[in-house]
Order: sequence, then structure tokens, then C-alpha cells
Amino acid sequence: QLFQIDFVNPRFLPDRERRFAPLTISAQYQRDSTVTRFFRSAFDRGTFGIVQRLDDEGNPIDEFGQPAGSPTLDRLTLTAETNRTLSLKDRSLLFFKYRFENVRLTNIDSLLIRDLLEPDDRIRISGFGATFVRDTRRRCGIEYTVLEIIQRGEPGDPCRYNASDPTNGDYFTAEYNVSLPALGANIGFNKFQASYNYYYTFPKLRNTTIAARGILGVANVFSKRERFSSDEFPDLEGILPISERFFAGGSTTLRGFDFESAGPRVVVAPQGEFRNSNGEPVFLDPFTVPFGGNALAVVNVEARVPVSKTVRLVPFYDGGNVFRRPSDIFRRASIPESDVFRRNLRALWSHTVGVGFRLKTPVGGEFAVDYGYLLNPPSFIIPQGPNPPAFFRLPQGQLHFRFSQAF
Repeated sequence: QLFQIDFVNPRFLPDRERRFAPLTISAQYQRDSTVTRFFRSAFDRGTFGIVQRLDDEGNPIDEFGQPAGSPTLDRLTLTAETNRTLSLKDRSLLFFKYRFENVRLTNIDSLLIRDLLEPDDRIRISGFGATFVRDTRRRCGIEYTVLEIIQRGEPGDPCRYNASDPTNGDYFTAEYNVSLPALGANIGFNKFQASYNYYYTFPKLRNTTIAARGILGVANVFSKRERFSSDEFPDLEGILPISERFFAGGSTTLRGFDFESAGPRVVVAPQGEFRNSNGEPVFLDPFTVPFGGNALAVVNVEARVPVSKTVRLVPFYDGGNVFRRPSDIFRRASIPESDVFRRNLRALWSHTVGVGFRLKTPVGGEFAVDYGYLLNPPSFIIPQGPNPPAFFRLPQGQLHFRFSQAF
């Protein structure tokens, strides 16, 4: 269920000569009882598609076999946003935003990852944000028809603004958000993320376009840091709420990983009775869950090489990861071998190489196929009780499909 009300004042503030900045106020309420859509598809993925305990009639139960009710997410969001134009020439804009968000999780005792969700079952965010955007992306080499030249009276500019498939220019964004208990939040944090895209085409190399991108995200929690038990979940103090954490992996970030599967992981040991889609009792082994982190660093470089008028070959490199804390980006923490939990939280810089194809479609745009090969796949330790631990290594190859460029 989703309800949303918007109010727009198109002439809120003067914005340069004969222009106005709008004010947009939105109120949204979401109620979701679909277990597999809780926040992140990778976060609530269980084993063999099983994400919760069910009895023989398909009703949710807790680990003791008692009725648990249907897991439900309730989210109320209120926002007010305006912007100011800094430059029309390079499309520089500054956005200002206030956000209030109240998220509640109920009836989660049947879920395999209940213990990871419970610390965030009552999260209230209230604070301000600012975003700066500068956009000079353009596509050059445009050929005009004879009729267009006659209509214009001149050949025209060979370059036009193009955000979906640029050949030249750059794109920079920087966003800062703060949540303040003084404004009604029950958790306080700072969060910053910046990204820079650069594009350049070499006419002498078959009009090959080099595209590069860097992403950096850092955050810290300064209020309500101790949400996780230090005995059961050591080193998780100060972690962002689930909805605010950094995640990466997939067709648009790190193509050696599955969707949002990069970074630290936590081992979940299923307890209680589980059933498959046929209602048959099954046993579930411990498994790992991508947990996200308070820091993100990603570097992407690719060459878009025309092979024909409709096909382009795209070799690429993706590097980076999601990290538990910002300091982990620059140094590798020393952790005793016996500390399995912290070792699974440690993330190293990943390296992915791959190749893709871009196929122009009759309706416009391109269909993209990318294969990424992870050179240093991370391994995670899964305790097996009194037996020696098992080691789970992520697969090295991932195939991705989409109808757009990666960035």
C-alpha cells in the first residue's frame, strides 16, 4: 500500500532573472507486508529462497513454533525541497531538503534475519540535506540533415546535452545529510557522498569514448550508537540504520558482484523449523548476509569502442568496496584469527575486469550485456559448532543485463 500527497509552489523564491525556484512538499505513507522487499533484496535473502519460518499451513511462526503474524513495514516520510540555480552554462544547481522519516517493523519473529533487523525496528530520522550538482555531459558528432540545416540557416552545434550516453564532459554530485535528535530524530548521524563522472572521445581511435567514475561515501553515527549487543554483534556500534547504509555490487557499481552483495557480511545460523515451497520440512545451514557499511569507495573505468553502427565493445575495470567504517578504506585492520565475527566484517579493495556489449535498439537507447570477473573474491568464515569452520567464497563471474549505460 502506498499513499502520497504532493504540494508544489512553482514561484517559491526568485532564481536568477525571470526565473523562480519551486518548493515541493511531499507526504508519503507506505505499508508493505511482502517479506522479500524489506529494504534490500540482498539483505533479506535467505537460503534456497526461504526467508522465514512457516508452519504446515503456511502461517508465520517464531523459532519456538508459536504464531508470529505477518512481517510488516510501515514507513511515513515528510519532505520539503527547493533548489537554486548557480549557473545555466554548466547546469550547476544547489538543492536544499528537510526530511522526516519514521520506519517501524512489526511481527518480524518469523524472519531468519530477525536479530539483524530488530535493532532498527523503530527508526525515526529528522534533519536537513544539501546537494550540489554540476552537469556538462554532452554528445558530440551529431550530423544534421539538409532540412535541419536549411531551417537553422547554419550547420548548428555538433554537440548537444546528453545525460544517457555522453561522449564528452563531466558530471559531479555532492550530497550531505544530517539527522538531529534536537529535531525529533531518535538517531543522529552525518552522511556524505560524492561522485564524479568524466567522458572523453578520441576521434582518431574509431571515436572510442573513455568513461570514468569515482564514488566516495562516508558517514558516522553520533547518537544511539549502541543498538546492537556487543556480545552477540561485536564491532557493530555506530552502524547506520539499514535504509541509510551504503551498499554496492551489481550492473551499475561493482560488476564482479551480484546486486548489493559487496562489503561486510554477518553469519546467520537459522533456528527452528523451516519448510520449502512444497511445505516439506528442510534443514538450513548457516549462511552469510551482506550487511552494508558506513563507507563506500568505487572506481569505474571503461572504453566504449564502436564495432559497427549498432554494436559497441566495452572492456572495463571496477574497483572498490563497501567498508564497515571510513578508516577501513585506507588501512587493513589487524584482527585475530579467532575473532570470526570481525574478520567477516573486514572488507578489502576488490578488483573486477570484464567486457560488455552495447546493442542499439530500434526504439532508441542501447541494450547492455556485461560480464565481470572478480580477481580477488572475498571469503567468509561460517562457524560449524564443534566442527571446523566452513569457508564461503563469492563466485568470481557475474553476468548483467540492462537498458542503459553503467554510468
